[in-house]
Amino acid sequence: MPGKDSRAVGGATGKTSYDAIVFDLDGTLYRGDAAIPGAPEAVTALREFGRCLFLSNNGECTSPTLARRLIKLGFDVRESEVTSSADLVVKRLEAEKPGARVLGLVSAELARTLEAHGFEVADDSRVDFVAVGVDRELTRRRLVLGLEAMLGGAALVATNEDPTYPGEKGIRPAAGAYVGFFRGMGFEPAWRCGKPDVGAVESALRAWGLPRDGRYLFVGDNLHSDITAAERMGAESALVLSGVAREADLEKHAVRPTVVVDDVARLAELLERNGGDVRGGRGRTSAHAKSARGEV
Repeated sequence: MPGKDSRAVGGATGKTSYDAIVFDLDGTLYRGDAAIPGAPEAVTALREFGRCLFLSNNGECTSPTLARRLIKLGFDVRESEVTSSADLVVKRLEAEKPGARVLGLVSAELARTLEAHGFEVADDSRVDFVAVGVDRELTRRRLVLGLEAMLGGAALVATNEDPTYPGEKGIRPAAGAYVGFFRGMGFEPAWRCGKPDVGAVESALRAWGLPRDGRYLFVGDNLHSDITAAERMGAESALVLSGVAREADLEKHAVRPTVVVDDVARLAELLERNGGDVRGGRGRTSAHAKSARGEV
């Protein structure tokens, strides 16, 4: 039964290889409202090789919403295992200035969450922070407020800088497209609260009670966020081709994954076949997947 505390966790079989296997969500475990075939079963199987945790650059939804979505799609998860870049925005602002005034060019859910944590979500430019993510109701007026706030000394906080994400009906603009408005006006984010930012990843690990220098396997569909995050953390990585990345992209990207597989179901098969060590196996396109550390 999804979400039950009595399930087996990594280490119960003696096969544990990683302190944690850190999954992306969109394009890795699901697309839109549909699980990627075999993904729920693969996550269950991969728990034999380490704690399975979920770190999403979804800046619209907080962890309770994402956990409910995963459970509805058949994944065996607990809310405490899920962190999103929306959650990390809240953590960052709490660390910087609790109760601050924030102009939120973000989702309604993230705005409500900020208010629930004591922030004043304003509709004017006299603010301490401008938080930017996917804002489906963004207007020119709100952009003008953002510009005025930045000229007045506010700090820009980005949920993440992913340019696109894989939706059920195709590729859609992600938070990076909205951050681009501000970059075009001459402003860079003071903080980026999603992958591949090391501070964001470390914040998520701390929340899970995990050390910075543990052994981790990052699994995702995005070379720029998931695989680059792994490289910066000194972790291993598995690129899945079920989301935004394509084989041809490997030739254009300096950072290489440890292994490339079609999807997470193939990753589970690979670890089973190689005793829980992704470095000892060959995925679908592993000839292209040599990392900076020479692993395959």
